[in-house]
Amino acid sequence: MAAAFIHYFLGVGIAYLCGFEGLEALLVGLLGAIQDIDFVLIFFQIRRRSRSRVSQLFTHRGITHTLVFALGVSAAVLVVNPVFSLVILIGFVLHIFTDYVTAWGVSPFLPFSDKRYSLGLMTIFDIPLTLLSLAVGASGFVSVNPLVPFAAFFGYIGVRYVLRIRLPYQNLEPMGNFTYVFCTSGSHYTVGKVDILGRTHTIEVPQMSPGMDAEVIEKISAKTQGGMISHFMEYPVYSRENGHVTIRDARSYLFPRSSRLFTLYYDEGQDRLYMMTAGRKIPVS
Repeated sequence: MAAAFIHYFLGVGIAYLCGFEGLEALLVGLLGAIQDIDFVLIFFQIRRRSRSRVSQLFTHRGITHTLVFALGVSAAVLVVNPVFSLVILIGFVLHIFTDYVTAWGVSPFLPFSDKRYSLGLMTIFDIPLTLLSLAVGASGFVSVNPLVPFAAFFGYIGVRYVLRIRLPYQNLEPMGNFTYVFCTSGSHYTVGKVDILGRTHTIEVPQMSPGMDAEVIEKISAKTQGGMISHFMEYPVYSRENGHVTIRDARSYLFPRSSRLFTLYYDEGQDRLYMMTAGRKIPVS
């Protein structure tokens, strides 16, 4: 969901390229974002059942973000309107590609393979990417050839890729418009942030507080592995706070305000894992 409005603007641009105008172009643009209708399912996938094969297909960036879905819908429309079918195919594939360049990525070969692919060049709300997609969508209204803003859009992605591969760190994740986070593990975590110019700041974070029970950690790990929650808790830090076991991703110590990294709590008595939202406990296992 490299924010849905980005996909909408790109869909409008594709519509102009294919000869659609006015209201038709705006309606066709909706096709560029329709794949993100699966986003509403994300709220039902954080529980234990998110590990099932079926739920993997119907979570966000699941089956609607695959080549099978794009080709299937396009083929169904082909017999009715070949041009419309082509617009759908281009829009869906571009949607998948745009999500591929952002954090989290996509699994385009579901249901045959659940491997997730991601360039991880930017966040889903990258400001330059958003503005360039807006330029693509507005091109038809200002009588500009859509190829020009499209070239700028892909050019920006190319520049970000070149800047990204020049950074001397592995497993970088975007955490801002021009900032990445990285983490290495040993006896402790080394968490760092680096911008596209290579300026770096690091901190050290212990993997657990003194006295943490290894058996408790194993129970928590078993509940987070294999589910969608594992994407947000790749470098867990365990501690005891106010009578609860608290689990945070190590990167949150450097980015405490990030909405992508949140805190989990483990109730040892009930053997339940949950998060706090608006003062309420939301079970996740």
